Amino acid sequence: MRLIIKHNTHYHYDDAPKHLIQLLRLTPRLDAHQRVVDWRVSTPGKQTVFTDAFGNPSHSHVVNAPQSDLNILVEGTVDLVPLVDGVLGHEDSSQAVPTIAYLVPTPLTAGFAELETFTRAVLPHGLKHGQDVLTLATAICAKIAYVTGDTDVNSTAKQAFDQASGVCQDHAHVMIAACRSLGVSARYVSGYVDPGNSHEAASHAWVDVWLGEHWVSVDVTNCIFASDSHCRLAIGRDYLDACPIRGIREGGLTEKLDVSVIVQTFQQ
Repeated sequence: MRLIIKHNTHYHYDDAPKHLIQLLRLTPRLDAHQRVVDWRVSTPGKQTVFTDAFGNPSHSHVVNAPQSDLNILVEGTVDLVPLVDGVLGHEDSSQAVPTIAYLVPTPLTAGFAELETFTRAVLPHGLKHGQDVLTLATAICAKIAYVTGDTDVNSTAKQAFDQASGVCQDHAHVMIAACRSLGVSARYVSGYVDPGNSHEAASHAWVDVWLGEHWVSVDVTNCIFASDSHCRLAIGRDYLDACPIRGIREGGLTEKLDVSVIVQTFQQ
């Protein structure tokens, strides 16, 4: 499947910042099942291209004396090959983080007793096969209703679990924490999804689960294995490692953010 993507992020400040620096993870990964046909990242600041610690193609840009309005535009075309039951292809070992690193809890994915009890009830024999991954994802999605506005980027897995509501980021964090409670490595994925096949908007998050010999990619929010409708931008231990844009600024007072993402499919 070919995905044609346009993602515009617009910032407005009541008082223009003095200085701004941002890290952008807005370029699709070089994974075995996806190929970038063309891709452009447009920013008002000087760009530096690099690969981060998780193997994600990244940019940083610095804007000195920015205007009150700032736009970051990415657009391009990506070809994707279907995955069989979410199984990902071989990763370049020189770029890959050891799987054990994805067992380490973070503040957003810290485990807790209620989740461990829930997970063991869903999977009493442990997490060993792809169907187990899908079973756990489906149970989490049933437990945590998809509701926008109840959580934000700082919400933890426990907060989403306790209030039984959240969005794709929260589903991913709870899934990661649940897998780790069983001693199974799991990692956060940010990217785009064909909205025609999704409960979620075109900008999305899902999870990779390590099953001993390969990663299995699962879209928890939609209770399906990820496949050729999912374009991968970045991976990490949680949202903060893989979020599309992260940065700091000096000044700027109130910030207003408007994000527009359009994903269109073209069957080849």
